Amino acid sequence: MNARRSLALAVAALFALAGCSDVSQPVIATPEQSVNVLGNSIDLNGVLKFVSMPDLSGTRHAEKYIVASQGGFVELNGFRVDIPAGALSQNTTVTIDLPTDNVLGKRLVAEFGPHGTQFSTPVTLSFPLTGVLLTGDPIEVARWENGGWTSLGGSVNALGTVLSSTTPHFSTYGGKIVLAGG
Repeated sequence: MNARRSLALAVAALFALAGCSDVSQPVIATPEQSVNVLGNSIDLNGVLKFVSMPDLSGTRHAEKYIVASQGGFVELNGFRVDIPAGALSQNTTVTIDLPTDNVLGKRLVAEFGPHGTQFSTPVTLSFPLTGVLLTGDPIEVARWENGGWTSLGGSVNALGTVLSSTTPHFSTYGGKIVLAGG
């Protein structure tokens, strides 16, 4: 039994050491690497990554009741959605969920919900760039749908700390490097 425990500890140590890397080089998953996030299997190719692991034991869910006629916002760890007055067809509890696993928790992705909610006026999604590994390549907000990423474009604020774009409905979104041909 001690041999099995020792072997398990050695394997765990190897995995922990394999996770260490030089943060001066961007780490982008290959297109074949897909993982489960918030109930969806997504391709991590080009998805922006935090330099160090966020605190996954902290709050990873936020919700707020938004009165449709007034609009409002929901914010969680720098992820934010701004909803204009009248964009919702009815009063709605709006949510933001961040991944809780070690792979996706380090990526700039979030589920804005309720999933599929449609807006009569686009809402603005914002993503924090503080602590995100940037390569100098153009970046954008993208929506995961139908097994692929759909570009929403985006802009970075003057301080370089926030990436924003608009969307007509809620889904899973991420900050991505603009990939050639895609």
